Amino acid sequence: MTMEHHTNDKSGTFAKTIRIVDIARMAGVSTATVDRVIHHRGKVSAENLARIRAVLEQVDYRPNLIARSLASGREHVVAVVMPEFAAGEYWADFEAGILRAEAEASRYNVTVRRFRFDQYDRTSFERVLATLREETFDAVVLATLFAERVIPFTQELDERNIPYVFVDSDLPTCHRLAYFGTSSFDAGAVAARLLFERLDPSADIVVGKILHRGEGGSNQCRERERGFCDYLARHDFRGVLHAVELRLDDEACNTRILDELFAHHASIAGAVTFNSTCYILAGYLSARRRSGVRLVGYDVIDRNRRMLDEGVVTALVAQRPEVQGYRGVMSLSAWLVEGRRPAEVNNLPIDILLKENISYYTNNNI
Repeated sequence: MTMEHHTNDKSGTFAKTIRIVDIARMAGVSTATVDRVIHHRGKVSAENLARIRAVLEQVDYRPNLIARSLASGREHVVAVVMPEFAAGEYWADFEAGILRAEAEASRYNVTVRRFRFDQYDRTSFERVLATLREETFDAVVLATLFAERVIPFTQELDERNIPYVFVDSDLPTCHRLAYFGTSSFDAGAVAARLLFERLDPSADIVVGKILHRGEGGSNQCRERERGFCDYLARHDFRGVLHAVELRLDDEACNTRILDELFAHHASIAGAVTFNSTCYILAGYLSARRRSGVRLVGYDVIDRNRRMLDEGVVTALVAQRPEVQGYRGVMSLSAWLVEGRRPAEVNNLPIDILLKENISYYTNNNI
């Protein structure tokens, strides 16, 4: 027999396929005997019944709901709400995970629809939510950059009984089915330690806050900054944090702001940004030959990686965006098709990348 069933795993993806012939081999019985036990027909000896049940428990056997879904012709739509991106940027890696999940989920009558917004423009996100209110879908993967807008939208989803998962950062007060990503607070503490251990305790630190259109701070950035400050407060940091607002696309303006800052604060020896644009600060440090400033940033995007290779960036803290995209979609697909609930909080590793190990790193760890 080639009938397929599925075993349960905790990763939020579809479980490994197992055949009746596999169960029979593990139990040391015939496939016909296994078939009679699974479908409750015919007589089976007590010994064989016990052996088969032990194997079924071992592999966490469940009826093949995927096959039933295909037979019924039921189609499911997963909406993915994520920022726009260009090649080489953080969300391009996230999209790579979505693409892989999309290819796998299509086998189970699950389709993926993307709804993109400008991550630096709150009104852009609000327009996407307005569009979603007019659309039909069965589940949502939500990037939680604008927490103040995400929370009321999830309340609407709760009322409509539509499941959703979070990526990028968690909002534990919401009734999300699951979260896939790092602990943003702890990632902030990691950045603080990476800097603090390389600086004199009385050295000053630049905190670069990158603006574009609308408001610049995301939920994840705020949580990272909170973890960063908490770590310094619990240790012997005696310096000053200098927050500066820099422009995403205005190098001349950034140079003026930073020149003035460094001119008035000679004790600056560290720098950090809490989103994926540390290359902006790195570019300034490189151009001004400020090799004595240690810079820590986030995410292995092309421009950050080059600055790490060149030694301008001291370290990058990474969070595996491809895995977030892939597992976000696949967990919802498994819930819609199999009724299988993922673990509620799925914290991914907080990776620390240095010049010495960056060549071995890939986000494609799915």
